[in-house]
Amino acid sequence: MQQSLTGRPRKIAFVFTSMPVGGAEDFALGAGPHLAPDFEAHYVCLREYGRLGEEAKSAGRRIDLVRVFTSRWITPWSIRRFAAWLKSEQIAVVHSQTHHAHVFATKAAKSLGIPSVVHQQKTLHPLPPRRARIFRACLERASHVVALSARTARDMERTFALPAGKISIVANGIERRDFQPAADRAALRRELGLPGSGLLVGSVGRLHQHKSHETTVEAVALARKQGVEVTAVLVGEGARRETLERLARERGVADAIVFAGARRPVAPWMQALDLFVLPSVWEGQPLAMLQAVACGVPVLASNIEGNTAVLGSDHPGLFPPGDAAWLARLMTSAARDPALLLQLRESQQRVDIPWSDQSARQLADIYRTLLS
Repeated sequence: MQQSLTGRPRKIAFVFTSMPVGGAEDFALGAGPHLAPDFEAHYVCLREYGRLGEEAKSAGRRIDLVRVFTSRWITPWSIRRFAAWLKSEQIAVVHSQTHHAHVFATKAAKSLGIPSVVHQQKTLHPLPPRRARIFRACLERASHVVALSARTARDMERTFALPAGKISIVANGIERRDFQPAADRAALRRELGLPGSGLLVGSVGRLHQHKSHETTVEAVALARKQGVEVTAVLVGEGARRETLERLARERGVADAIVFAGARRPVAPWMQALDLFVLPSVWEGQPLAMLQAVACGVPVLASNIEGNTAVLGSDHPGLFPPGDAAWLARLMTSAARDPALLLQLRESQQRVDIPWSDQSARQLADIYRTLLS
């Protein structure tokens, strides 16, 4: 074990502009406590705490707010101010998670001569020219790059010509103690105010277009026409909520779609489900799906690369993206044939779930290499 010259743990700053409810924020908060004793996680927000930041702070976690990004512009003065904070806190490694945080972190770290890590938490998609130039500069300044999957690592190496050895793969880990099968699903549904009878399906995620929640609403309407008592719970908020609510009314299933809003913790909402549904048109590493698998909940998911990378291409719960009729048939079969639920669970036993403590060990190895 390597420590600082003082014998105290070396400080790792996880940098965000803010910490809303999201995968990158969950990952950092989950991995931090599992870092080896020679490291100590610090969390810093550059604009505002955000909902998850506020929750973590209320729970006793140290979340620092350094207001250096209060407008749309990143100025030399704001970089110097952030660098001064890093120096005063004796930060050993700066680990950034989001686009603007990358700019602050890599520039400030370089000015101080300390290592920085840029973390790509999503599948890499084509970027607008200006944003691509900024991101390329961040990658060049960074001491190391972390990608969530082998595919993302390959895409980044090809797109930005990263040198061999500069990028590592660290999957977004799940907290073991939080995501486990429910001890009493019926009691959990009563506690959450969810229907005690019928098939309960649902998902956890933003109500955004790429999540394709419309497919779930349409499928519920089709299944109900077949006489299946099915209710869908959508946990999350986003720009598509009004559109989804209107669609549910138009299809006559407004009473069968529960818009639960943003909820924390999310584990009880997953544990209460008969089926977890992920109809996305694209995914990077679907953290919510992995959480559902860890809770022992059978999964129905769109047949896209991000989902099949987790479930396997032969998972019996896959359906074509946007195909509500196919999804409705799967829901109907699950409601009428317990054998399908068993088949889904058996298939999911092969899923290799990344846990937060495993991800933390990988990060600690990267930090040690950078500081050696």
